[in-house]
Amino acid sequence: MSKLVSWVLIIAAIFFLVMAVTRVFFFESLDFPAPGFTAQQLSDWKARTLEPTVYLTLLYFIYRYFVGKNPTSTIWPVYVVTACFTATQFIALVTFQVLNLFMIFNFLITLFALFIFRIAHNRRKKEISTF
Repeated sequence: MSKLVSWVLIIAAIFFLVMAVTRVFFFESLDFPAPGFTAQQLSDWKARTLEPTVYLTLLYFIYRYFVGKNPTSTIWPVYVVTACFTATQFIALVTFQVLNLFMIFNFLITLFALFIFRIAHNRRKKEISTF
């Protein structure tokens, strides 16, 4: 299980790096391919999932600030973002006009990553508490 967690984190880090660089430098020329989506549907899907994820994550950490709790491990913020993204994807699956295989596959990958990030957080939390 430890190797699986490490590999998923490495793959996620590479994916996030590639997405960040392409979004910053090649925003107009590159668009994430989504089979079965028109450009407008893809734009709507992004607006319904990615933007609310950012706002929910920020809201969560503002709440944590006011209750005086710090993240318990370095992977916790990644877990929170993934949890918010999973929630917004689930809502989009229920409310979006077009349901296709891309949305379901993306949701399942995110759900799997959420599970792995929680395992990584629990492992790191145990390491921190033993010191």
